[in-house]
Amino acid sequence: MTPSPWSRARVPLLSVLLGGLVTLTAVGLIALIRLCTNLAFHGVFSTAESKPDFSHWGAWGIAVPVVGGLIIGVMARWGSPAIRGHGIPEAMQAIGTADSRIPARVAIFKPLSAAVSIGTGGPFGAEGPIIATGGAIGSLIGQWLPSSPVQRKILLAAGAAAGMTAIFGTPLAAVLLAIELLLFEYRGRSFLPVALATGTAMALRSFFHEPLPMFPLAFDQAPDVPLSFGSFLIGGVCGLLAVGITKAVYALEDEFEKLPLHWMWWPAIGGVFVGVIGWIDPRTLGVGYDNLRVLLEGQMALKAIATLAVLKFLSWLVALGSGTSGGTLAPLMTIGGALGALAAHALHGVPGFETFPVGLAVMIGMAATFAGASRAFLASVAFAYEATHAVGAFGPLLLGCGAAVLVSRVLMRETIMTEKLARRGVRIPSDYEPDFLHALHVDAVMERQPLTAAPRHTVSEIAARLGTPGSPWHDVRLIPITDADGTLLGVITRADLFAALEVAPHSTVLEAGVTKPVTIHPEELLSEAADRMIRHGIGRLPVVDRGESPKLVGLVTRRAILEARRRAQAGRE
Repeated sequence: MTPSPWSRARVPLLSVLLGGLVTLTAVGLIALIRLCTNLAFHGVFSTAESKPDFSHWGAWGIAVPVVGGLIIGVMARWGSPAIRGHGIPEAMQAIGTADSRIPARVAIFKPLSAAVSIGTGGPFGAEGPIIATGGAIGSLIGQWLPSSPVQRKILLAAGAAAGMTAIFGTPLAAVLLAIELLLFEYRGRSFLPVALATGTAMALRSFFHEPLPMFPLAFDQAPDVPLSFGSFLIGGVCGLLAVGITKAVYALEDEFEKLPLHWMWWPAIGGVFVGVIGWIDPRTLGVGYDNLRVLLEGQMALKAIATLAVLKFLSWLVALGSGTSGGTLAPLMTIGGALGALAAHALHGVPGFETFPVGLAVMIGMAATFAGASRAFLASVAFAYEATHAVGAFGPLLLGCGAAVLVSRVLMRETIMTEKLARRGVRIPSDYEPDFLHALHVDAVMERQPLTAAPRHTVSEIAARLGTPGSPWHDVRLIPITDADGTLLGVITRADLFAALEVAPHSTVLEAGVTKPVTIHPEELLSEAADRMIRHGIGRLPVVDRGESPKLVGLVTRRAILEARRRAQAGRE
């Protein structure tokens, strides 16, 4: 049945509405984070932007992240355990195992828990929780309205992309992130709704005076060999960092699993470390977007850069490992940006690299670390480009992120997004590619001279052939019945043949068989052949021409399709 114009337009139009809802949710989350920050650290009821520090409570402020961890533990245990973690893996799991169904309580508790976590000093960004929340809102719309699993997946991805756009103002990166981490396909039915949702989020974001670009960087230097080679080196180092971070996060999660305490208390334990490290260096508390802006300016002292990198990493590692609620993108960018700056200063001592721009190194470090950890290569490049508006950095960005992904692929099987899912037995695609069934025609794999029977042959005659060991008939499962001109008159299966043999051994194969079989044409796609086999519960299809009296030209089997798939996969490796 051909879809109606309305059915084709419904999901894209819903995505526009979804983009608006998610943007309002994102703005509300930012306001809630600011409110929690002001209440927790400054004792005032305000949604004005402020930094978490110890100016109001003094050393007692160390307890603020601990209290936040206790609140999150309670919310996770009696609200929804799905609020634990950084959001994107949970969205990926919903797509992979639950037909893109996310419970309504996740859309409520995820932003609330993230606001408490970040507002009480958690070293996270708001992007992970809002991506998860946006995905949950899209999933809910797909559940409330009649939708297929594919349509719910598209709405989930559109909501997630709209959330990222609302936070960072990076619509292209959000679309690419949805494709690389959630959809794993590049089809108009998928990316058009995602693009409409992100475009809507970008338009509405302007009403709330969020900064654009988020992390401005003035860079207009023409790429040359030293600049490009240095970018590749920095990207490779950040790829090693991404591998180390991923392994450290899951190693620490394993250690928390060994604690003789219910997981509800773990975020509070993580909060102790967050508070102590925050007392040593308050820059590690909260989202820390201002740290990235200072790093990009290239004026931070070496000791300050190294301190920020180490302490932010330790704080985020313990907090995330404890199972609290928060994102990964901002911390990874901060740690990676700091490493990029350190790498640039190291390059300054190498002849030919004395003037390597620190700001560019920070930008590459931000993007390459996320690319190595997530392997969302295109999204990482687009994000750094859109977040900084540094036009001249596009080439170095490609080299840096490419090097990071190369190192990650060589040294690590899973990513920071998929490792947890792999441990649960959930396999997520690592690449998206066209379905080979849509690229091959039936005549490419069909058997061109199948064994046939004449309508005059009796059941006992054909059964005797099938029962002869070593005969080409011995393994036949479906026998086309044709006349002298090759016109297909019917088919008989091996099972039907032996069933008829017991009751009417002298009946003809045409009498015992099926006279109106399911067929396919040689120029049709293998995808259609597979669909017909599944729909009718059969494993073989006669292939006929389009003549008035269909002539048999071949036979396509389920085994032939699977063998073609195996060869196609082997050819891609």
